[in-house]
Amino acid sequence: MKRVVVFLCVLSIVTGMAFAAGGRDADVAAPAGPPYTAAELINFRIDPAQIPRDRLNTLLHIGASIRSLDGAYYVSKNTGMQMFGAFLRSIGQNVQEHSLLHGGTNAGQLDSIRAFSAMAGRNGIIYADPNEDAVAFVLADAMRTGGGFVGTAWNKPDDVGPADLTPNWVIHTSPDNVAGAYRTARAMFEAMGGSGEIFIINGMMGNTAAIDRRAGLERALAAFPGITVVREDTGNWQTPEALRLSETWLPLHPNLGGIWTANDSMALGAVQALQARGQAGRVHVVGFDGTTPVIEQIRDGNILATVSANGYLQSGFTLAILYSVWAGLLNPARFPADFREFATPTGFITSANAAEFLAGPPRFDFTRPFFYGRDN
Repeated sequence: MKRVVVFLCVLSIVTGMAFAAGGRDADVAAPAGPPYTAAELINFRIDPAQIPRDRLNTLLHIGASIRSLDGAYYVSKNTGMQMFGAFLRSIGQNVQEHSLLHGGTNAGQLDSIRAFSAMAGRNGIIYADPNEDAVAFVLADAMRTGGGFVGTAWNKPDDVGPADLTPNWVIHTSPDNVAGAYRTARAMFEAMGGSGEIFIINGMMGNTAAIDRRAGLERALAAFPGITVVREDTGNWQTPEALRLSETWLPLHPNLGGIWTANDSMALGAVQALQARGQAGRVHVVGFDGTTPVIEQIRDGNILATVSANGYLQSGFTLAILYSVWAGLLNPARFPADFREFATPTGFITSANAAEFLAGPPRFDFTRPFFYGRDN
């Protein structure tokens, strides 16, 4: 698969060399200048007074490319895009929001982003969660073709990144999946007294988040030799698939101590199966994403812990950085490498702080995108 991505990379660079080599679109600030310092970017603010009036009057299309609106985490990312749209209106920007739903297919996601890019042209910015690693570059290249800007999250190959499509592929972000998954697994193993049987329900194969979260689990398993994995399969991030696996496995393992799942949607499926058997709360379950339904289950004692990936923050602040580029306030060609690809903040959620996370969608200061949107 990497050969395909590299080929696409070379092909895109050759066919789009005039655009890419120029460093920036003619409508955006010139590329000259030294790299920004970390302090400059962390302290950077979106100042409406510095945005040209013709930019504010231009209709800007902002989007979120996500799987669906069926899961709470996907909804939070779409809401983050809408929250940023509301901020833009508050500063006088002419803006229209777009939810690009691809249903979990690479082709569907690519088609929708190509259509968005063709429609918006140079006046489009989009947050995109690539369905799989292999499509990240192609999605970004689709935005380059139209002249717009993209920030990706979670999934991309190791051998390509935003620097390959400057200025249009502005950033790539992800929470620290390894650290977060290690923390949930460790909490579960400690709650089990350091020994016992567990199920593992992984995310989608070929997905960076799934791979990294599995690595975090492996790290925890190495630290707890008394834990035995008795069943493992992929639930493809979906509640129904995790429910089916759990329903199949539970009757075969009466002494089960825990179910580690790679995201919150699958944690909900595991809990549904446990509730049907009267085992909820006795078998420990952990997730990852920090969605409201799972936090409610944590509050009620049915799920042990999760990690808040904060979808509102991910999409909202990605779009804030892209807007800063589109408006001519920042030049991605001057970003240091660790401001092109970086981790976003997370939170660890247990019964001790569940109420805090259930208080409602967060309120953000979008004027400071790197200060709040990057794990500084």
